Parts: sequence; structure tokens; C-alpha cells
Amino acid sequence: MAAHHFGGLFARPGGLGGELPEQAPQPGYFADLQLDLLVDAVVAEHEGPDLRPAFHARLDDPAAIERRQAVFTDLADDRLRSAVRAFRDGLGRCAGQFRAASRIRHEQRSQRWRLNAVATYVEVIDAVTVALEDAAPASAGMREWLAWLREYRADPDFAAMAAEARTLIAELGDLRYTLSISGDEITAGPPAGQDDLNAATVATFERFASGEVAGHDFDLRPGAEMDHLHQAVLDLLVRLFPEVFERAARFVGRHPTVRHPVIDGVERELRFALAWLDFIAPVRAAGLPFCFPEVGPGRRLEVVETFDVLLARTLVATGERPVTNDVALGRDELVLVVTGPNQGGKTTFARTIGQLYHLAALGLPVPGGFVALHPPDAILTHFERGDRPDELSSRLEDEVTRVAELLTEAGDRSLVILNEMFSSTTFVDARTMSSDVLRAVLDAGSAGVCVTFIDELSRLDPRVVSLVAGIDEQDATRRTFRVARGRADGEAHARALAAKYGLTQEQLRARIEAHA
Repeated sequence: MAAHHFGGLFARPGGLGGELPEQAPQPGYFADLQLDLLVDAVVAEHEGPDLRPAFHARLDDPAAIERRQAVFTDLADDRLRSAVRAFRDGLGRCAGQFRAASRIRHEQRSQRWRLNAVATYVEVIDAVTVALEDAAPASAGMREWLAWLREYRADPDFAAMAAEARTLIAELGDLRYTLSISGDEITAGPPAGQDDLNAATVATFERFASGEVAGHDFDLRPGAEMDHLHQAVLDLLVRLFPEVFERAARFVGRHPTVRHPVIDGVERELRFALAWLDFIAPVRAAGLPFCFPEVGPGRRLEVVETFDVLLARTLVATGERPVTNDVALGRDELVLVVTGPNQGGKTTFARTIGQLYHLAALGLPVPGGFVALHPPDAILTHFERGDRPDELSSRLEDEVTRVAELLTEAGDRSLVILNEMFSSTTFVDARTMSSDVLRAVLDAGSAGVCVTFIDELSRLDPRVVSLVAGIDEQDATRRTFRVARGRADGEAHARALAAKYGLTQEQLRARIEAHA
């Protein structure tokens, strides 16, 4: 069926582009950047196949990223998004009907569930085709899928299957028969001119009705909708109308499964897209911005109003909003060195930058009013780990080993995120080793973020940008969680605290002199 080649919404013709993998290991940097927690939260809200591998596989081709972005842009249309939700849900219903059929032992009942599944599949394909034609999507992926659907529906095999399924369901629904009950014996026969008592019965009881009658839901799970009496009646009908039941049996025998591999692939791509859009919807509704990054060659980094998505979801649920941050690298700048007081948002900021690079390389709308960056060939992270009882090496030895391995992979398209290196050793040793590591990152030409308690790193090289996590000018104990360009001054926070509590040298001297 459907000779027209179509590799998927995200894949360019010929199989090139951003196909979603069904198997992909979790990248090593996920835990450091808390992307593992973010992805777990995204997929937890959706049933169906495991989407984690789709969120693991970063793209490095700007054209493939832009192709995905265009599909997400189309999905901003409410009509189109509703249509693809119905497509996803309809395929899920179809799969459920096939599963139900496999669990039913009664042959004709199982066949009817399979017939219903085929009919559901046909309805889903018809409905999504019409919806796409009405929505007139702009992305290449959606347009190519619509072209494939038109060809698929016009294929003689699909058209014949659809027509036969509809005919069989109509014929089965039109069967008319009489049941004769004599003692404990029930027989079935063709209708013999008996009056239809349904209308008369309804008319008789209509006078007793008051207001609208509420609907009732019935349990139609396999095994719940038919008892032994119903099955016995069905067996009688099979003998009474053998021809239509035989045709139904032959039909479902020819179509043990109906889903085309392309449909399976598109469904997975749409599940991936809807999972992300549904996850960020409450954050967007709270007024926080999302955008499609400008992705291109070079080492550009420009970010306006970005924030941590997972943190934002948590805060928005309680009626709060996260603090957003802006940052940019100049033409000859490479590494952001972030200093400031503890619990001031430095590590969250570094993680957010790392998350931006990964999410952008998936083609997703990312947190921020404007984002421009390059697709990295590697995201390399080093975050502090606590001592582990099962490890023979010391904490410092482990850290040195991991940093050395990281530096062997760093290149001019890499992103390096370093958080509080060598804090387990003396300040002098930490300063020396951290300086060496940072110089190696700069020499490799990597873009990066370095969170540190060592102010001197912010002045190490002209290619380093000093960022400082802020504190409230009126209350030195309050963090603003804003990170901005500024001169690192590790003593500034201590002086502010001392002034707040009257403990500066001048305040103490004045107090002593006043009591002399």
C-alpha cells in the first residue's frame, strides 16, 4: 500500500533527518543536568510506548532541528492539535480492540472485536486526513504526511478493506430474527411478520417520564458483556445466518493486523510532541515564555528570560513564578564563570543552560523569550559527587579522573558545564587545578559554564565572562536568584551580612567608643 515514500514527520525524504529512535541510552550528562527527572516527569503523564529514548537522542544537524521545529509550529494550531490527539486516541482504541479480541475464546465474538478494530482504524485514517486537509499545515513533515495519507486511502487494497469492513458491520447490524422460548428450550428463526413492540413500549412508558433521562454507562470489557445465555443465542444466530458470519471470519483472517509501519512511526512522533506540549502547557498558561531557538553553526549563545522548566512546573502549581535570566556570549567570549553566595541559584542556572542546549537539539520549544545557540557535538558535565562507601579511590582522586576524561572529549563544538570543582581539597590546590582545567577548556575552544567559589577564575582570561548570583541590596540574607554580569567579589556577601547585623569594623568601633 501507498508507494509514495514517507519516512516520518521528523525525517527528510530518503530516511535522513530526525527520526525518533525506539532504543537510545540515557546520556551521561542527564543526571547532572537533572534532565532525567525532567523526562521522567514528561513521560509520566502519558500512556503508551516508552518515549524516554526519543528524549535521549540529541540532533546535531540544524536542518533536521528546524524540520522538527516546523512540525511543532503547526501543532500550535488548536484544530490541528485536536486532530492529532484524536488520531492518537483512535489508534489506542484500535489497539485495545485487537487486544480484547485476542483474549476472547468465543470465535464469533473475537471476530467481531477484530472487525470493529479494522473499522476503527479506517475511521481514524479518514478523520485525520480530512482534519489535515482543513488545517492546511505549513511544515514539510505534515504536508508530506498528508500526501502519504491521501495515497494510502486511495490504494485499492485499503479502499477494499474499508468498504468490506463497513459492509460487514452494516449487515451484522441489520440481522433480524425471532427467539422462541418453550420451557427451557430456546430456538431462533427468521422474522415471521411479528410486530415490532419497541415503539409501542416506549410510547406506553413515555407518560411517566419527567425531565431528561440521564445516560448510563455499561461495562463492555471482554468477558463482561456476554454471559453464557448471550453466547448461546449468538451460536444460534451463527447457524441461522452462516453466510455473513463466514464472510466475517474470512475477512478478519485476511487482516490479522492492519496498521501500516508509517502510521506506527507517525503516532510515536506525535506522542513525543504532545507529551512535551502538554507538560509545558501550565507553564505557558502562567505567562512564562517559550520559543524556538535559532540554531546554527559557530559558538553563539544568546538567551533572554530563560528558566528551569521542571522548577517552573513545581512553582506554577503553587501559584508562584520562577526568576528568569538573560545571558549572552560576545564574539570572542567562550566560558561563563558564575560566582556568588550559596543557595543563590548558581547551579540551577548552569543546569538550565545545559538543558537549553539539549532541548534545543531535540527541536522542542524551549524556555525563554529568545534563544540562539549551536547544536553541540558533545555535552560534557562535571558535578560534585559525595563520598561513596563502595569506592576505593578518594573523592579527590575520582574527581581528577573524571575531569581528565572530560577534557579529552572537549572540542570547539562542545558544551562543558563544570560545577564546584575540587571543593574537597585545600583552597590553594583547588584554585590551581581549577585554573588548569578552565584553561584547557578555553584552549579546546569549547563553550561552557563554570560554577565556582574561586573568584580568581572569573578573571583568568579575556574569553571568560564573570557572572554573579545576586542578593537583595536591602536584605543581604535574601537571594534574588538573578545571575548577571558583574565583578566577582567573594567578600561582598560577608560584608553585607556584617553590616546588616552591625558587625562591620566601623560599626563595632563606633559601638565601643559610645560605651567607653
